[in-house]
Amino acid sequence: MSRIFLMVFLVFDILFSLDIYDIKNLNDMGRYNRICQDNVRQFFVKNQDEVVANIYANACLKMDKINELIIPIVMLYKTQESRENAALYTTILFQKKMLYLALVDGVDISYIKTPKINYILSEVFDKFVAKDYVLKDNVYHINLDETKKADLFIKDESGIKQLVINIYKNGKISSIKRYW
Repeated sequence: MSRIFLMVFLVFDILFSLDIYDIKNLNDMGRYNRICQDNVRQFFVKNQDEVVANIYANACLKMDKINELIIPIVMLYKTQESRENAALYTTILFQKKMLYLALVDGVDISYIKTPKINYILSEVFDKFVAKDYVLKDNVYHINLDETKKADLFIKDESGIKQLVINIYKNGKISSIKRYW
């Protein structure tokens, strides 16, 4: 019986194990949802692989799973590029937390300056800090550019307050981002 269990375990390990080439291929194919998962995180933690940690962090960022950036941030320190990426991920996490504090707890964040980052949460953060919005019925209406707008608000889901950003392109909703 234990031999059967061991054989089944080995077959599963072989079939479902990842290597760096699998991860790079998934990234090249844009399969970010397959990268931002526990097995890839375990791979780069076990192997202390900064390349995979960065691929994982980028994939999670594209999937709006910002909280998943925490572990790669800690691991990205060996090269200048890694440190720069870690600083970028840290800034996005910081911006999310500060927006949450401002909307949920009423903390004034208007004095905070962060680097400009081409990421929707960062764009909303910059506009919010600059008070470049219209507040109506607890919703912050923000113009991002001529065709893109965002609504920023808090939604209570089963006792958990979520930061929500509705993004509109040419007047039509194009995506909804939720953070906590």
